[in-house]
Amino acid sequence: MSEVQSPTCGRIVHFYPHKENDKLAAWNNVEMVPAIVVQPWGNLTVNLSVFPMNPDATNVLRYSVCHKSEVMKDKEGNIQQSYWDWPPVPVKVEQSLN
Repeated sequence: MSEVQSPTCGRIVHFYPHKENDKLAAWNNVEMVPAIVVQPWGNLTVNLSVFPMNPDATNVLRYSVCHKSEVMKDKEGNIQQSYWDWPPVPVKVEQSLN
């Protein structure tokens, strides 16, 4: 597995809210919402300004959010908290000239 790039202030990441522990950010059963790093802590833990799919919350702050690689899991391997991850790198698709 490759090393995870450390985030810096202002970078856009994906925030995955825990459906039971973060009902405001997980509004409308979303699995992922965009977020901006507002404070990196240097160890893949960040404070985020999250943009949920909730019409009553323009954005919300989430503090000390771990990267996916460092998230707490239960004995069965289920994720127990919200986490962040980098957006996937888009794959360039070659167009046919036919």
